[in-house]
Amino acid sequence: MLLLNESLQANCLCGSGQPYHACCFPFHNGDKFPETAEQLMRSRYVAYVKQITPYLLQTWCVTERPETIEFAPTIRWTGLTIQGKKKGRKKDPEGWVTFTANYQIEFEPLQLKEKSFFTRDSKNHWRYVNGQFI
Repeated sequence: MLLLNESLQANCLCGSGQPYHACCFPFHNGDKFPETAEQLMRSRYVAYVKQITPYLLQTWCVTERPETIEFAPTIRWTGLTIQGKKKGRKKDPEGWVTFTANYQIEFEPLQLKEKSFFTRDSKNHWRYVNGQFI
């Protein structure tokens, strides 16, 4: 079980408006699997914010994932906005999610904009394959 320092009642950092315990926590804790590519994208964003390396590696397509992930200590993630999605629904085999992740380095606000590609693995679970910066 994943141990957390903050309240599970607080709003999830993915921007869904739901409490963390009802949104991304069940994915991070291994109790549930995302049903859509967007859910996986949102849960991966929160995993980056919280630096949950095992979840990030587990949800990365095995042929594309790095061996390790290093987090920049100067980055503070400040928000996620989903711009669009194509396919990636419960019954789709693949999907794309376009998003903007806002962050700060010291006092400078910055943005990461990406169109991410997701596919299903042999167990029908969503996996992040790769992304294209836009």
